[in-house]
Amino acid sequence: MNSIDTVVMGRNTFEMVVSSGKWFYENKLFIVLSSKKIQIPGNFPPTIEIFTGSLTDLIQNLTARGKGHVYVDGGKTIQGFLNENLIQEIIITQIPILLGKGIPLFGPVLEDINLKLLESRSFENGFVQSKYEVINL
Repeated sequence: MNSIDTVVMGRNTFEMVVSSGKWFYENKLFIVLSSKKIQIPGNFPPTIEIFTGSLTDLIQNLTARGKGHVYVDGGKTIQGFLNENLIQEIIITQIPILLGKGIPLFGPVLEDINLKLLESRSFENGFVQSKYEVINL
């Protein structure tokens, strides 16, 4: 997280983060994607911005501001970035639970996305985290 200068997340994921009452993104520009009005609690930092344009416009805006390492969170948001070929690396953490039903990780994408494994590590709690390069063919 230290090398990340910007966090981008969708409104639903942001509302879950806000409901926790804790803020994990100090000193980071934080962009919430939403077409709806969002109430940002007063105890949260002024580095939170709402963005309603296209993802391409967002990336151009961030690039113009000197922001180059963006962390994207939230299934629909990640899905949108993947569909527009705007993600170069992806980290997926597996939790050792087989779900009977649940919400898909990203939802459908426009086409298959090839990944190249860069590294994988396991943790004592059974989690396995894998970092991949996204290969755009």
